[in-house]
Amino acid sequence: MQNKKIFPIKILFLSALIIWNIGIFSPCFLGKDNLLAHHLIKFIYSPVCHQNAERSFACNHLQFMVCARCTGIYFGAMIAAFFNLLPVSISISKRFLFYSALPMIIDVLMLNLGVYQYNKLLAFITGNIFGASVFIFIFEIIKDYFLEIIKE
Repeated sequence: MQNKKIFPIKILFLSALIIWNIGIFSPCFLGKDNLLAHHLIKFIYSPVCHQNAERSFACNHLQFMVCARCTGIYFGAMIAAFFNLLPVSISISKRFLFYSALPMIIDVLMLNLGVYQYNKLLAFITGNIFGASVFIFIFEIIKDYFLEIIKE
């Protein structure tokens, strides 16, 4: 019964994340001919990422709108939102959320200490793990809030 009440919220979150990810991957759709659109979309994403070209994936010789780690975070959140449509309730603790952030934190520390060079794939994977976990954690809070409102 509660799933039916929350399903529209799940669809809303999934839709927002799909749109956000389409923007991130827009260089794959735009091509070189739409440089104005590319720069406009990149400006929109600039508050959420440093957009360092050396740390970003590229498609059609155009840089993605966010770095590889942020791409992983947003893509992971979108994948988690897809799985969130299943009739199974998943929740994670703050401890698990911390553990999911550890690979990303360790990667950043190792990079800053000069232990190894930046690796886009590793940044994407660690971001993906964290993004999926953050989505599940935040969505559970929002779901509980809406269920509490519905009860009243």
